[in-house]
Amino acid sequence: TLLVFGQPMDFFNTFNLPSDSTRVRGVLASLCFASLTLAACPGMAAADSDEEAAGFFDTLEYRGNLAAELSVFPSDSDTSAEQRSNISLSGEVELYYPLTDEGDQSIVITPFFRLDEHDAERTHFDFREFLYQHNADNWEIRVGLGKVFWGVAESRNVVNIINQRDLVEGIISDEKLGQPMIQFSWIREFGSLDVFILPGFRIQTTPGVDGRPRGATVISNGGAIFESDAEELRTDIALRYTTVVDDWDLGFSYFNGTARDPLLQPLFADSVLTTAPSLDSLSTITLVPFYHQITQLGIDAQATLESWLLKFEGIFQAGDFIDDHFELVGGFEYSFFGIFDSNADLGIVSEYLFDDRGTDATQPFQNDLLFGLRLALNDEQSSEALLGTILDLETNSASLTFEASRRIGNSFKLSANAVFWVNTGDDSILDLLRSEDYVQLELAWFF
Repeated sequence: TLLVFGQPMDFFNTFNLPSDSTRVRGVLASLCFASLTLAACPGMAAADSDEEAAGFFDTLEYRGNLAAELSVFPSDSDTSAEQRSNISLSGEVELYYPLTDEGDQSIVITPFFRLDEHDAERTHFDFREFLYQHNADNWEIRVGLGKVFWGVAESRNVVNIINQRDLVEGIISDEKLGQPMIQFSWIREFGSLDVFILPGFRIQTTPGVDGRPRGATVISNGGAIFESDAEELRTDIALRYTTVVDDWDLGFSYFNGTARDPLLQPLFADSVLTTAPSLDSLSTITLVPFYHQITQLGIDAQATLESWLLKFEGIFQAGDFIDDHFELVGGFEYSFFGIFDSNADLGIVSEYLFDDRGTDATQPFQNDLLFGLRLALNDEQSSEALLGTILDLETNSASLTFEASRRIGNSFKLSANAVFWVNTGDDSILDLLRSEDYVQLELAWFF
């Protein structure tokens, strides 16, 4: 307990981590919760003989990957980061161990690491999952460190609130940190009800001063402020009900607890900001995250109508430090199958993003339009590509993204992605990223 919640120990320096690293405290606190959970689970006693040890490894299932990543930046940065290229290595392994012959009880552990050439914050070790699972005929329970995904939209999942974002993996990445949780699922013919108890909070990770891509702002996670007196130890709760009605998959959710996306305020400020700082100030000051309490009601819906996918997500969010507001994402995806008499499929994606707070919103998508093209060759190498843009309908600034991947043999996968910021101006939050265009290549070995 002292190690996790008290002053960090000197040996943290061995891992090139700052002594006040919130990442260290978050990982250790989460691992402590997961370890105590797993220690109490049946079937976890250590093997008493070589024969039992051999049986353990025969039963253990695993899969994972090791990857090398190269990032290239066409422009010099407006920040203190000077590099025009960056190399990093990463690895992830999913370990699955059944505790019973029937497989109704199991352990899942997913460690992850990354070594980065320049950014000390991006060099890290984490557990994406550390779970005990018990499945019965009409109920399930998951206890430990887990990941949960809610949502149907392509551009932004406004209902997806359980896990914290891992922004050191990329400022537009979908990667999430594992969340300490107790999840109970009740499964019936009329739908499924999930109840979440979330005992603990993980601070959002952000790139360090030497990291790219990032905005000009430096965010001091070590000085994070909380509305709740319990800070990271506050227990949040969430509920989600899902069902199918005709062609529609429907989800209804409720969350009460600490907001995953913080408000940002100047370092040493005397009061908490209730709106986003001005663009001019963002480029010149150090900001600290303020994690406020919110209540969120959400709905997500998707209809499958032959070649059409209709998608919608909406939330109502309220709290003492934000304006009560609605956020919406809605649109469609239409697929052309077997284009030009080939095996390839072409999908057209379009979505509209809205926040009724307008320019006072604490996130950048208040009145934006996504348009994208998705190509799947359906070949032996699973080749696919996605080209998309999100256009701000008020400032005409835009982000252009390209993603593509292709398997090489049975064990390797080559991926490429690129992001360009277009027509940024002083009135656009994207102006903070005007010099952070990048092209990225990754070669991964899967085992």
